[in-house]
Amino acid sequence: MVAQQGLGQLRAWAAGAQALSLLAVAYERGWLSFLAEPRELDELATFSGLPTDRTEGVVAALEAHGVVERHVGRIALSPAFEALVADDAWLYLGDRLGEAATMTRLVRAAVEDADGVTLGDADALAIARAAGGRPTPVSRAVYERLYDQIPEFADTIREGLLLDVGCGIAAGALTTATMYPKVRSVELEIVPAVAAEARARAEALGVADRVDVRCMDARKFDERDAFDAALWAQPFFAESARPETLAMIRRALKPGAILIIQEMDREPADDAERPAFAVRKLVYENLGARFASTAEQLIEEAEAVGFELDRLAVTDFGRIVIMRRPADG
Repeated sequence: MVAQQGLGQLRAWAAGAQALSLLAVAYERGWLSFLAEPRELDELATFSGLPTDRTEGVVAALEAHGVVERHVGRIALSPAFEALVADDAWLYLGDRLGEAATMTRLVRAAVEDADGVTLGDADALAIARAAGGRPTPVSRAVYERLYDQIPEFADTIREGLLLDVGCGIAAGALTTATMYPKVRSVELEIVPAVAAEARARAEALGVADRVDVRCMDARKFDERDAFDAALWAQPFFAESARPETLAMIRRALKPGAILIIQEMDREPADDAERPAFAVRKLVYENLGARFASTAEQLIEEAEAVGFELDRLAVTDFGRIVIMRRPADG
């Protein structure tokens, strides 16, 4: 009986892996873009280069997983997946699939490599794309909702200068720049490929004159008393780099300016979420990062370099720590 339970779990894991493989190859081969419009089976077979009976089998498997639907003999993406591959998708399917493939490799590396793993440019870019999303009307609505809940930050950056530390592909800053025409920011990103993509996106959106992306170790940033507010993407910083990074941010901010730090990957209360949490924890700790810092731990870290707590905001997006550089120091 115990063995049967184990086999049942294994079958479920295998089925999930197979479903993800099916979705990934359908995306890579262009099926999902092609099926953004309803198609006849023969059309799809011609497009795919597969025999009609094989095409029918693939469609049946995709339909069983909710990826496509049939309407009066025609095949098209389901609304849920149509939204994920749309030109204006905030969280794009290709980015999520790239992250999934990267995380699969990093899980194996965490078990195989006793010395730990250094994240390469390609893997860092895959993770950054999935974490950041893309500036779209949907992302602007999300950020408007967030800024309503941390108005002291929104009011400061509308016409102020923002320091974004560990910006990734700068999705937040780019979205914000499309919302507020006077906002200006300096974006710090250590991975060249990620910084290059952030710059390219800023150029494409026409905001590169206001969003200044710099590829560098944040600890070496040396501007002082210059910024009205700062963001720190703390989950992506190695344990050894955190104190120096916070100290740099404090120096860079004007006296009285605020620092925003979001609590991420909180320890789940729901047992169903614990397996995925445990695997992510394994990966990120193997990369040298501190995983799932609580808001209280983040406050303590910032206070250790001279910040003062302004408030702990409980928002629809989790708990957000708002620290302040003392006005007199």
